[in-house]
Amino acid sequence: MIFLGPNMRRLRQLRGITQQQLADLSHIPRATLASMERDGANPGLDRVVAVAQALGVTLDELVSPPPEHRIFKVAANQTKASVDSSGRYMARLLSPIASRGVQVQSVLLAPGCDAPGRPHPVGTQEFFFTYRGLATLCVADEVLEVESGALVQFPGHLPHRYQNRTQQQAEAFSVVIMS
Repeated sequence: MIFLGPNMRRLRQLRGITQQQLADLSHIPRATLASMERDGANPGLDRVVAVAQALGVTLDELVSPPPEHRIFKVAANQTKASVDSSGRYMARLLSPIASRGVQVQSVLLAPGCDAPGRPHPVGTQEFFFTYRGLATLCVADEVLEVESGALVQFPGHLPHRYQNRTQQQAEAFSVVIMS
């Protein structure tokens, strides 16, 4: 559990709470909690579970390397594709499921595609980049032609649609940054 102490400290500070507040929330003496935050701590599982619950995280998040120290490789056979009912819109999730807060998708828009986007929580930003062909992005009441090499950033909570009004397939990337 070499990452326990640094993760506890990082997660506690992200939430803006003191050691005493976390100790109270997890029903652990503050001195015990302070020792758990130091390198080399070896607390019992019951204490680690209590801290995870108090912080609202999984045990894995508490003891795994922090995000800035993780390296993920997603093999092609591990990506998840979704196709709309018309078969004209296909999105493949490229980012690892463990990369919380960010979704990277490769998007294929067949000719005649008109697919609704899934609204995201308020505060989310979506970046839509066309790298081949011409895509049309409808965001709220705006219609934007997104030619090859162009990018559109928009609030992901707004209603949006992905379209291809041409006779050639369009290919794009969608990057969603959650709030």
